[in-house]
Amino acid sequence: MVSASSKNIHLHAERIALRMDFAALTGNSTVLNVIAFLAPLVFTAFTWQSGPDESGLPLTVMSYLTVMYWVASIAVLFQFNSDNQLASARMIGVMPVSRRTQVNMRYCSAGVLFLICFTELAIEIALSKLWFGIGLSALSTVVPLAMSAFVVLAAIVIPVFYSCADFVKAYSRLFTGAITLFFAAQIILLLLPDGMRSQVLSTSITVSPIGWIAMAAIAIVALISSYRISLRIWSAKEL
Repeated sequence: MVSASSKNIHLHAERIALRMDFAALTGNSTVLNVIAFLAPLVFTAFTWQSGPDESGLPLTVMSYLTVMYWVASIAVLFQFNSDNQLASARMIGVMPVSRRTQVNMRYCSAGVLFLICFTELAIEIALSKLWFGIGLSALSTVVPLAMSAFVVLAAIVIPVFYSCADFVKAYSRLFTGAITLFFAAQIILLLLPDGMRSQVLSTSITVSPIGWIAMAAIAIVALISSYRISLRIWSAKEL
């Protein structure tokens, strides 16, 4: 009986932590939530000039932007962890939820955003195929690469935001870094000779079996290390 009661209390605490995370992310406006979900659909614009034989780079760019959008959404979950928030907003630190449970559910929240991200990406790919006739030859490589990138980026972002005292500054750095990488890649592509650029656009990305194993291992190690670091930081932090 005591065990069942303890389990119910623990499950209730987990639900509290999860609700608090998504309350930070969604706010109170249904309209804004719908807009936030639909916003990444604009990334299909990067595939509009692509033909059936030019699937590698356009799909990669669209996937990168979608992944970064939802990884940035993970960062939003931390807006109540900042030292500069009002005391009423910092109740997340004093609710009857253990630090370990908070961290566990933060990673669960990231997992939910992972599923949302790739549901959205599937919609974007379907629309790109329907509207622009983009080829899908690189799909089997681009999507797993995007999944690995999401896991690794989330594994970096979560402990970084647990350790930061200024949410706005940390979020600004994340956004600036993502945009810098994107435009650097675009500039490099524009500087390439026409022949080489066409070759890059039409090349399907391939990864060897050893490469897949290495990426999977990196993602798993990154996630485990990230969790341990986050738990240590948040358990030791005074609120």
